[in-house]
Amino acid sequence: MKIMEIDKNIKYSKIEKMDLITVDAQRVNLAVDIYFHWKQLDAEIRTLSGTRGINFPSEISEYLACYALGYKVNKATGGDAVDDSDPNNKRIIEIKGSSAQSLTAPNSFSPSEFFDELVFVRLEKYDDSLKIYKTGINSESIKNIKVNKSETFEEQQKQGRRPRFSIHKEIIEKYDLTPDYVFLLRDKKVCKIK
Repeated sequence: MKIMEIDKNIKYSKIEKMDLITVDAQRVNLAVDIYFHWKQLDAEIRTLSGTRGINFPSEISEYLACYALGYKVNKATGGDAVDDSDPNNKRIIEIKGSSAQSLTAPNSFSPSEFFDELVFVRLEKYDDSLKIYKTGINSESIKNIKVNKSETFEEQQKQGRRPRFSIHKEIIEKYDLTPDYVFLLRDKKVCKIK
């Protein structure tokens, strides 16, 4: 019982240091506009490189996911967002996104991640939609995921390395998850699926 209280105190100490903002309609409009600028620049860069474009900016996926889920985005370090819908149990949220054509493209994590829930955002560029998944995975349960044939997420963290694995393959497909929300970027509309 004491350990849980200490963990809760540490968590709330982290939350107090965050620079949290509510993502309102004005910020959503800006994030969507920036998305279309990024998409155009990504297409132009691909004409130079042949295949490699620009990674989908985490700032866009974080702002849009926070808007859809009603979370506050963190502009500082120590977690991407906070779910403060229950004032007695605020939760640190880690948001990871992917726009890669391959569903097995890896996502990278910090060696010292702490979060209450992992949210995965999958961009479908062909129709400008974001699929938003609340995975139910936290920083403890993620430690057992195999990141290669011989190491787990936790083993790489202990070595000070950045664990990388495909969230889509190891979590979304493995647990047969479907999106909780779909954000239609052209319409600036959020559709609740579950």
